[in-house]
Amino acid sequence: MRRPEALVLDVLGLSSGAASGPPAGGGRSAVSAVSAVQALTEGHAHGWPLWCFVMLAAGVLVLVVFLRHQRRRQDNAPLVPLSLFRIRQFSGGMTADLMHGLLCGLFFMTWTLYLQRGLDMSPLEAAVAFVLLSVGELGGATIAAKTSGRFARRLPQAGALTATAAMVAYGLQIGSHQADLTLLAMTAPVVLIGFGLGMVSGPLADLSLARVPHEDAGSASGLFNTAIHLGIALGTALTAVVFFAITGGSPDAAVNRDAFVTVLCWVGGLLALMWALMFCLPKQADNQADNQAS
Repeated sequence: MRRPEALVLDVLGLSSGAASGPPAGGGRSAVSAVSAVQALTEGHAHGWPLWCFVMLAAGVLVLVVFLRHQRRRQDNAPLVPLSLFRIRQFSGGMTADLMHGLLCGLFFMTWTLYLQRGLDMSPLEAAVAFVLLSVGELGGATIAAKTSGRFARRLPQAGALTATAAMVAYGLQIGSHQADLTLLAMTAPVVLIGFGLGMVSGPLADLSLARVPHEDAGSASGLFNTAIHLGIALGTALTAVVFFAITGGSPDAAVNRDAFVTVLCWVGGLLALMWALMFCLPKQADNQADNQAS
């Protein structure tokens, strides 16, 4: 069992190369993520003191150390094969997946607060709203599963545009109806948001991993899954900056509605960025490309 000071040296990249193995690499990546999330979560509540910026800078520094460490270990069982990021489809798709996680973490937490504080819904009514979105997501995922082989990147891009348009419509609806918006009235945009997101998830993973070499498939899959979970954590942390910075924790309905409209603007921007990143994905499915080549 290693001594605590040795583990600290490993995380900072100050130990010898032989002693700095996968556990230290995982520790560095964890320290980097936790530093960023902690600073974003607590910064606004404490008035953005100096230590928040120190934590953000430390997270970036540890990430740089982690990448340098992985670069030295590329021929010795690296935790992250950096050659994967030279594959345009994978790097672009994984970044789009990170954006997907960011918008989900930002949207779903604040949507719950908007429904219950902004519209004074009961927990049961808010749950029904989530069911409506899930039904739409199931429909989008079903269509994606049946047609992704024919439309390649155009399918998740269409899903991102559908979700963006539905977010805009929802924001306009919130602005016009204010406190009078009912569950029935919001059904259409909510179902369409779920439908668009459902069209993104499955094809995004398949297309991002399609050109990855077989020997790196396990690492690529792990990185892709990590991206969306990291995005969700960062998106949830961003609620402190985007939502709670406006509400200040107030239960006032009007304040929560205005804050949620701001969140929808952020989510719309992330969807647009995700749509643009999907141009890195294959234009044609592998079976179509093979047929044209033959």
